[in-house]
Amino acid sequence: MREGNIPMAEAVRKNLERALGPVYFADFQAMLARDAVFVVAQTLTLVECGVAVALDDVERVQAWIASGELRKPSRAEREAWPRSAERQWMSLVVQPFVLLQEPADA
Repeated sequence: MREGNIPMAEAVRKNLERALGPVYFADFQAMLARDAVFVVAQTLTLVECGVAVALDDVERVQAWIASGELRKPSRAEREAWPRSAERQWMSLVVQPFVLLQEPADA
């Protein structure tokens, strides 16, 4: 598939790169309450993961889930995050989900 003269995956990648940014807990708290947050391991890039989710690349996404590289937040994380209001995560919204990743220096 192509969007204009750009392959669809590249167009999605460019859009997601522009949307990538830091967030605080308050920014994704509502999405967490709706169980729409995923944690992305440092072994993956948020954009690459976002492209796979956006393009419904089931095989890659399932492999990451199976390996633990893409997962729902743990109960301990869900309980600790509200107490860390000043902490930042890198995030990417791929509707209807929010992908979160610890900053590399965390």
